[in-house]
Amino acid sequence: MISVVIPTLNEGLVIERCLKSLSKQTYKDFEIVIVDSGSKDGTLRIARKYKSRIIDEPRRGVPLARNRGAKEAKGEIVVCTDGDAVYPPEWLERIARHFEDKEVIAVGGPVAPSDGRLKHRLIFKVTTDYFARFAKLFGFIVFHGCNSSFRKDAYIKSGGYNEGIRTLDDNEFPNRIKKLGKVVFDPSVVIKTSTRRFEKAGYVRETLHYWKAYVDLYILKKGRTDEYKFYK
Repeated sequence: MISVVIPTLNEGLVIERCLKSLSKQTYKDFEIVIVDSGSKDGTLRIARKYKSRIIDEPRRGVPLARNRGAKEAKGEIVVCTDGDAVYPPEWLERIARHFEDKEVIAVGGPVAPSDGRLKHRLIFKVTTDYFARFAKLFGFIVFHGCNSSFRKDAYIKSGGYNEGIRTLDDNEFPNRIKKLGKVVFDPSVVIKTSTRRFEKAGYVRETLHYWKAYVDLYILKKGRTDEYKFYK
């Protein structure tokens, strides 16, 4: 069984298309776990239409919400995603197929933009697909929080997402968990997501933000000590 964990906070404008695409999955043995941090815009009303299991988490923070969802998950596989993502019908089936190999503990894939303009498609292809493939050649894992999956027992054993990291928590975790088994990046396990954040902030600004985060996390070692409480 797969548990799809979705953190939400006022996702009323986008959550229905997300849940509708999940309802069309060819893989049927899964549950939807909504971890909500106080939505006031109808997010939960829409989620209930799709028989989602709703968990109230008053504390805010995406890593924290994912950890709470993983703790409550009934499935042996935890899939983490976002409320503004949409999925091809075979998405969960492709993920499940990888976990038939008992040595595989994590599976991730690239992200494509919902907005089909050439600019968006090129930037997403380079940053979420080609960069991840290139980094894997050197033993470095690049996962995206909206398209990541893990065995629940390995998730718990490794401590889950580091709740003290504001950016790249979804990158730090698979690089920490890789010592426990095989980590797979599959270019065919692709989803689409909104470009709203990039449109608002600008690609240059967002790119600089992430490169600074890489330097802070992997060179300056900020946020990588035991001062941060991991999932228990």
